[in-house]
Parts: sequence; C-alpha cells; structure tokens
Amino acid sequence: MRSTTTLLFPLLFFIVSNNIIFSQQTETIGAGNSEDVTVSTSHNAVAQPGENTLSGVGYLPNLNAASRFLGHATLGADYELIEEVANVGFKAWLDDQMSMPVGFSIEDHLNSIRAAAYDSIAAIGGDSTDFYYNTETWLYAWWKYVMDSPDLLRARVAYSLSQIFVISEDPDLGAYPTTLCNYYDMLIEHSFGNFRDLLGDVTRHPAMGSYLTHLMNPKSDTANNRFPDENYAREIMQLFTIGLYELNSDGTRILDSNNDPIPTYDNDDIAEFAKVFTGYTFGDNVGFFDYSNREASYSQPMAMWNDYHEPGVKHLLNNVTTPNHVPPNGEADVDTALNVLFNHQNVGPFIGRLLIQRLVKSNPSPEYISRVSAAFADNGSGVRGDMKSVIEAILLDPEARDCALVNHAHEGMLREPLVRYTNIARAFNAMAPDGTFRNSMYDFREKTEQRPLASPTVFNFFKPDYQPIGPIADANLVAPEFQITNAQTILGYASHLHRWSMRESDLIEYWSIFSGETYSADKEPVLDLSDELQLGDEEKFIELVDRLNIILAHGNMTPETQQTIINTVAQIPAYETELRARMAIFLTMISPDYLIMR
Repeated sequence: MRSTTTLLFPLLFFIVSNNIIFSQQTETIGAGNSEDVTVSTSHNAVAQPGENTLSGVGYLPNLNAASRFLGHATLGADYELIEEVANVGFKAWLDDQMSMPVGFSIEDHLNSIRAAAYDSIAAIGGDSTDFYYNTETWLYAWWKYVMDSPDLLRARVAYSLSQIFVISEDPDLGAYPTTLCNYYDMLIEHSFGNFRDLLGDVTRHPAMGSYLTHLMNPKSDTANNRFPDENYAREIMQLFTIGLYELNSDGTRILDSNNDPIPTYDNDDIAEFAKVFTGYTFGDNVGFFDYSNREASYSQPMAMWNDYHEPGVKHLLNNVTTPNHVPPNGEADVDTALNVLFNHQNVGPFIGRLLIQRLVKSNPSPEYISRVSAAFADNGSGVRGDMKSVIEAILLDPEARDCALVNHAHEGMLREPLVRYTNIARAFNAMAPDGTFRNSMYDFREKTEQRPLASPTVFNFFKPDYQPIGPIADANLVAPEFQITNAQTILGYASHLHRWSMRESDLIEYWSIFSGETYSADKEPVLDLSDELQLGDEEKFIELVDRLNIILAHGNMTPETQQTIINTVAQIPAYETELRARMAIFLTMISPDYLIMR
C-alpha cells in the first residue's frame, strides 16, 4: 500500500493547498482572425502519439465528449450509457429524457418500505411501533430513486434545485421523513415544468413553511407587539428569485451614478412581503389554527386561513401593490407577490447562474448567463420560466460543450462529495440483489459535511460566491465547493472512497428499520466490476486506465496521472486481478483529474 500513499497525499496536497487543476496537454497552433486553434491528441495507448483532432462543438460526440456531457447532466453514468449518448447525440438524449415521465414517487416508495416493515414485524410477533420511521427511511427512498429511476436528467436537476430551494432535516424535519420525500417529489415534478409553478409549490409546502417559519405566521397584533415573521419574505427574494442587487441580463450588476450596485430590496420591502406570507396553517387542520405533529400534515400544501392573514394593501417591488381585499384574501396576495418576483428582470440571470454552477461550471461567462437568461425569458414560444428550455440552454451551450475550453484555467468545478458518491455507485451499477440501496449516510455526513436535504443553513452546503484564499480569489473567481473542502472532508472522502472501492460491505452504511430485522446478503449493494476485472491482467492495464478515464474523468486524465496509476497497479501481484481493478478505480477517483470536473 506504500505506492498508494505515495500517489494519494501529493494529489490531495495539490487540491487543498494550491487549487491546481490538471488538464490534458494541448498545443496552440497559429492565430486566426479571432481565436487560436487548440489541438489535442488521442490514442488507445498512454503516452503514444495519436492523430490530431480539432476540439469543438457541432459534431456527433465521441466517448469522452459524451461522458463529459453526462457528467453535467446526470449523477453518474456507466460505460453503456456513455456509448448510447455518443451514438444518438446530446439533443436527442435530452429530448428523450425530458419527454420521459417521472420514474416513481419517493414518497410512495417510503410508504412501501413502511408497509413491508409492518408485515415483517407482524410476522415475528412484534409491534408496529418498532418501525424506525425517521430520517434513514427517507434516505433509502432517495437512493432508490437515484439508482433505479430511468429519468437521469430529472434526478440531477432535482438535486440541483434542492440546493437552491433549501430545506434541511435539521433541526425538526428529520422526524418527518414523509415531508422530506414529498418535498423532493415536488422538486422532481417541477424540474421540467415552469419556474412560476415551482415557486408557488415551494412557498406553500409545509416543509418550507416549517423550515423558514412562515407556517403558523399570523397577522400583526400591535397590542401584544407581534408582527409577521420576515424569514421567508427575506429568503424568497435573496436566495430563491432575485438576489441582493439589480442585474443585467448577463448577470453583471447594474451600477448607479456612483458606480455602486443597486439593492433589489430594502427592509421596508421585507416587511411588506412578510405581511403577504401570513395566515398559512397545515393543510389538514380543521377548525383550528395551530401546530401539528401528524405525519400527514407534512405531506400536503399549507392552507390559508384568511382570519389570520394580514389585511390591507401590501406595497411590493416595482411599485406594485396588492388590492385591499375585504375580507382578506391571502392566496390572492400570495399570487400577486409571487408574480412580481417571477416577472422581475433578475430572475433569469440569477437562477440561470445558480443552475449553471450546479450543473456545469463555477464561473460562467456573462455571455453564457445571458443566453440562459434569454431562454428563461422566452422559450421560443413566448413562455417565460420554462425549465426545459433553461436546462437545455445550460447543457447545450457552446461554453458547456466546447471541449477546447477544458484547458482554460477558469473552467470547471470541484465535484462535491455527494456527487462523487453517486458517481461511483452509478458508474458501476451498485444495487443490492433485493433491489434496495439502504444507506443512512451518518458517517458520510460527518466526514464530508453532506447528505441530501441536510444543509447546515439556508445558504446550502456552500455559498455560490465563495472564494478560497489563493489563486482563485486573486483572479476574482469563485469555487463554491471549496467551502466544504478541508482536512476533515478531504481525508473523509479518501477514507470512504477506499471503503467503497475495496470492500463491498462498506459501500453503504446499512441501518435496520425495525427491532429484530434479519440482515441478509441480499440487502448488500455491490459494484458490478465484471468488465473491469477482465482488464486486470498486466497486458491490459492501459485499457483498464483508459476505460476508467472515459467513465470517470471524461478523458481528461493527464498522461502523468495515467502512468502513475499504471505503475502503482503493476505492483499488485498478478493473481490479484480484482484488487488491481479496484485500486485503479480508487486512484482515478482520488486524482485531481477526476475531482475537478473540466
């Protein structure tokens, strides 16, 4: 194992200390009218001369280009999917994915887990209250969707939306796994819908109402010095729609006569919007305006009680006011406020940039943002907020697809730990024989600071404008994922990756769902390495590394990294072909060539 350590720690040092990004070697030849022409070489043998091919867009993708596209569009892809996309092309695959129905309901799967547990508990003479109906069960359902649903694009987009419209299991929602499933189902359902509908359902969801405290938010009572809660009013503007400053369509800030940015709202605006979001209670509350600990209360839209809604006119942005409804009409006020935000000029560039950052790259150019913003403003048929149009614009934009750009210093993004986890699971089709992926992710969260719907703050696991000290900040660039990149998370990921790749029993953190449950091997996911094992012979090392380069690093592994992996794997005894394949996967996924998505 000494050779593994020799490779591992220098690579980790590069990532943390220097933020160095390795890229495929290129040469610039000549200088055209506007741009240099970048040429790269490829060959099926490492460090061998290959035929020059011009990088660019507009061609049927090769395997590397298809893999890179799927790195943006999915939570992980195997070799067969990469071949499929290389054959059909990006647009055809996107069209197929966007026309595909939702694979299944996460909430329904949670209920099936509960029903099966009740049957098993009854069979051993137990009590149904022994069922551990908590956060773990939501995670089992989430993993089932990620691993087993065919709508791969929707899964990636929904995960991205969960990092924008943030709720968290902490401090209270973890006790209500149904609401976590229901909320995530709502994000899945709206991934290819209209942003205005998404905004409305997010606003009315009891999980968001509980997390950002506009659930049970009553009208003013000046006698008791009580005023509407301002939490959701602030965050729907700052984080979910328009941001802090007025923006041009390309995402750059509009400046006043003193060259200062112009705030989009002030404290008075927050107070007025807070009045709008009053009067919501649980959807199944009948005859009372109060809190509920019923599981069912957390899986249906909140209900507006007009008696508790702030009466009178509300002064919103852009000189829009709500009518003075008599009697009060809370839902009408909410719709007016949401329409004001939805139609604000900031939403396209603001949300467009956030989605680009979650799907493609940390530092999109103003031109890239402008093109995505235009797709948000008009899908080509006069419709504003069409998510299909936005997602397609993001994934097919020249700045996303032009392979020549991967060599630019500001390109790419650091893959977040959770995406690395789904990458290895999906790349090698990990699934238990009984069709489950029962994974609590407790230790993973502790070591990497991530777990679905478990952000420590409403600002997500990392802020979109985070700048790590050093070359990135000096260049006035951002690298959001580096905010959770530290000694603990780097070594935590390395430790987990070693367990995932080397020991099948450690691929998940198995957790029983009721007292007395019998564990069996059928519940243990395994990696399907049948193809990789055939390449464990010394004569096929190069083919093995090339295959992993395509699947995991999208062809961006440097010759130096490839040779280091080959040299390391060669030190493993010849009869250990499986260990050789597993070590190659581990070393590939610990390298900067994989960790930095270019």
